[in-house]
Amino acid sequence: MDKGAVGERLTSDEALALVQDLTPETLHELGAAALHNRRWRYGLKATYVFNQHINPSNICTMGCAFCNYAALPDAPKAFTLSEDTIIRSVASLAPTEVHIVGGINDLWPFDRNLKLVKTLRRSFPELFIKAFTAVEVAAFARDSGKTVDDILVALAAAGVNAMPGGGAEIFTERLRRKYWPQKLSAHDWWHVHSRAHAMGIPTNATMLFGIGERWDERVAHMLTLRRWQDRSGGFECFIPLPFQPGKGEIAADGPSTAEILAVLALARLLLDNIPHIKAYWPMAGLETAAAGLSWGADDLDGTIKEEKVAHMAGARTPVGLAREKMEETIAMGGFEAVERDGWFQAKGKMHAARML
Repeated sequence: MDKGAVGERLTSDEALALVQDLTPETLHELGAAALHNRRWRYGLKATYVFNQHINPSNICTMGCAFCNYAALPDAPKAFTLSEDTIIRSVASLAPTEVHIVGGINDLWPFDRNLKLVKTLRRSFPELFIKAFTAVEVAAFARDSGKTVDDILVALAAAGVNAMPGGGAEIFTERLRRKYWPQKLSAHDWWHVHSRAHAMGIPTNATMLFGIGERWDERVAHMLTLRRWQDRSGGFECFIPLPFQPGKGEIAADGPSTAEILAVLALARLLLDNIPHIKAYWPMAGLETAAAGLSWGADDLDGTIKEEKVAHMAGARTPVGLAREKMEETIAMGGFEAVERDGWFQAKGKMHAARML
């Protein structure tokens, strides 16, 4: 634990030893080590971004057993937004960043999504556009007869600044075969991200937990990301996502608060080469996310206007938070709120443009 506290690299065995038999005392020790680590990295500063989630449609053909967001075309909860609705919404809110994720369907194919990005860039030149998971990029390539590189080059040229980390779930074939057999394997997910990194497109990385995985599988997932980051350096942020049980077909309850905090702390100690750890409040809950800042997290994501994925899956958190509420939440955790841009720079601070 002392090694992780000062940023020294932990082995798999050392990481497992920290979390295998969690007690209130060992959870506190784990948190203290992660807090020490994040404080020498970021002091008491904790960031958030004024952002908006855009979900063009929830119609999806993947059929992932854990997903309560996706819908078949004739389902009562199925929706599809128009371009005019999306543009008007962004114009009304004027966010710093948009996060675009949809479903795998033929209503919003690659050409239509590409046109949306071009329209957003033309209409809002300063907007940071984080768009399309590896699963979506791979589907765009497959359905359009193009390569992953073709898709990424086109998206970057249209105005995409970065990619989200969704679709990783957790890197274990045991659970992939059971719950999301049609989705990308870990290797295929990494292929998309590695190509993005090679082109100068930064990405996030995620881990879905609380669906019956073991601690050794969680550790293995993080170590895989750490190994890939050693190779590419392109992951900006790691986001552990607590499972939302929804109707409860997979699990009656999501991870406990103690489990969420332990995962955040372990991530900060283990992922020594990924700069940022995010406590994602729509899925963790406001109070737990605020506490997560003392367990290694340095970012709370953002105001997240119109987020649908977590909330259609059963999250009971507010749909969006104003800047004031976000800053109040960070202060509640004992930290200094700093509004950032999409590059994780303090809002208004000059930074070098990142280009292909």
